Amino acid sequence: MMNNALRPAVLAALLAFAHPAVADDQVQIKFWTLNDAGMAEVYAEAIKAFETTNPGIHIVHEEFPADSYKTAIQVALNGSEPPDAFFNWVGEDSARLVRSGLVADITAYGTEETGFQSVLSPAWIDSLTYNGRIYGVPTEAVSKYFYYNRSFFAEHGLEVPATFGELTQLCRDIRAIDPTIVPLPLGNSERWKLNHYITMLNERIVGAEAAADDYSLKASEDQLFTDPGFVEAWRKVLELQKAGCFQDAPNATAPELTRAMFSSGASPMIYCGSWCAAIFDADGFTDYAMFQMPPVEGGKGAAGTNFVLVQGFQVPVASKHPEEAVRWLSFLVSPEISRLMAERMGRIPANPAQLGQSTALTEQFKWMAQDVSAVTAQINVLDVLLENSVSEAYLNAGVEVLNGTMTPEAAMESIRAAALKAKERM
Repeated sequence: MMNNALRPAVLAALLAFAHPAVADDQVQIKFWTLNDAGMAEVYAEAIKAFETTNPGIHIVHEEFPADSYKTAIQVALNGSEPPDAFFNWVGEDSARLVRSGLVADITAYGTEETGFQSVLSPAWIDSLTYNGRIYGVPTEAVSKYFYYNRSFFAEHGLEVPATFGELTQLCRDIRAIDPTIVPLPLGNSERWKLNHYITMLNERIVGAEAAADDYSLKASEDQLFTDPGFVEAWRKVLELQKAGCFQDAPNATAPELTRAMFSSGASPMIYCGSWCAAIFDADGFTDYAMFQMPPVEGGKGAAGTNFVLVQGFQVPVASKHPEEAVRWLSFLVSPEISRLMAERMGRIPANPAQLGQSTALTEQFKWMAQDVSAVTAQINVLDVLLENSVSEAYLNAGVEVLNGTMTPEAAMESIRAAALKAKERM
């Protein structure tokens, strides 16, 4: 890991990004983020380096608890003193602010050589692009993979599945090796774990493009969430359950327990976020590799897509200093600061240019960072992407389907009903 201060070589490199002071009087940029353990120190180092090369700009960093942040930012954006740049989740949270006219169109900014539009890939920039205009700077993402125990797979001659059918067969093969082994534990006590499966199964079967109007509630009332592929996605969950992939009572199992089952070697696979790698490493288990959710036979999903939940920053339309705010945000996605955030915090940065040079990052982390950068279309998680009541309907249906108290058809009837009501309100 890096020392508490930026390495001299890194700081020297950052000085190459210097801009002349924007004015004799210093511009103050209010910068709002979540209260995330360890990030304050990282931001402090980045601010020091930025202000060294941009003496006309002063960054004032404020942190907020996650449980009150959404309320705080909504109040601020409708007030007279909003921040100049603020953290947001990409999806419905960011899109709603665009529709409300509360965030600035920053398409005209960040186009210089070191600007975010020059250093980030089109897929990353597209994550905060609406109707052809850019409304934010993506800085990092989390993704989702099947982790597998390399030694277990090698010992038993198991191979990474190339299709969903092979995934279910893999579970059967593991149960045949030892019926007491849980091949793919699922901890759905908080409801969101299964929602991550459904997010990708919807893409693999329905296709992101075909589902877009349903997710945004733009589809007509008679067509909204009627694609039979949505029902088929729930059936695939039941196929995993029938193949013995999961343990008994997944709705009563905490995610932490399933992660411990994998890192202890009790289970040879787990579907887990990119953040799980650091957890497994801390547990002393590093003999793992990853693969994406495989394609579903006959599905309409596009090649090159994967689960990617982007996080970044937006600029209020009421900010008096949008150009300077974007200059600061562009600095956050510079190669040096991106590497710092990856090494210090285990974040997958939007700009992975220097990650290959790092000796502090594991090969698995570097693989994930490159995989995210290579994704041609980012599939956002349903509980962030969907209108809140529709998201809740999906989360609740997942519990019922796993319990066997709701059929896939009934699950989609409940989701469609919630979507119709939400569409009427909108």
